[in-house]
Amino acid sequence: MSLASTSLHAAEPPGDPANGFQARFEAAAPPDWQVAHYAFSHPMFDTDWSRANVAFNKGLHLTLTPQAARENRFSGGSIRHTSLSHYGRYEATIRPAKGGGVVTGFFTYTGPYCGARHDEIDIEFLGQDTTTINLAWFVDGQLHDRKVPLGFDAAERAARYAFEWHPDRLRWFAGDHLLLAVTAEDAPLPQVAGYLFANLWAVDKSLKDWAGEAKAQTTASAFVTDIRFIPLAQISSVHTGRSDLNAMR
Repeated sequence: MSLASTSLHAAEPPGDPANGFQARFEAAAPPDWQVAHYAFSHPMFDTDWSRANVAFNKGLHLTLTPQAARENRFSGGSIRHTSLSHYGRYEATIRPAKGGGVVTGFFTYTGPYCGARHDEIDIEFLGQDTTTINLAWFVDGQLHDRKVPLGFDAAERAARYAFEWHPDRLRWFAGDHLLLAVTAEDAPLPQVAGYLFANLWAVDKSLKDWAGEAKAQTTASAFVTDIRFIPLAQISSVHTGRSDLNAMR
């Protein structure tokens, strides 16, 4: 559900940044990351984007706040990497927000604004129940998703989450625990390089069955200590998905 939330341009050629990238967001936006700041019109969102909802202080702080006299009731935070990336491992250490109707997202996206079809891979935390994680992917605009129990409350503390994008499979992780694996035999898979995002937003009331409903004065905050992309050729064999979740509880 985490559709594009920053102005995009198709001038950059598709492909992996040569050596991957990592950001710790210590005190300012790194030069290769862009903060969204504009009114956002989309039927699934009740959220505009504001620089005031993105802060950098020993990590990335995203907030959601009410706003008055606007079409959307809320202002949220969104940041994206400025280069397209493709197959590889995407990692972030995240403490998601709590609250009905509130979504914390970490995902790749490309679509018509990029001059491409809509392909996307998502990690989403739905604030009404942060003991589960929503794992999703789009292929040419077609949504596939799964809700997976974590066995712990993700909003209690920051933990590492990741997804691996291979030509023939997708894999999602909490720590080194494999949450979900999908192969090309199971379903169509994304193929088009995209931009990497992290964001915090409130859903439109039409999505209350999926994510709950944000009350008028809802405020929320999410924290991301770091984000990393590892190109496919550099993915370590240690990420086997064999360990359990006990260490994360």
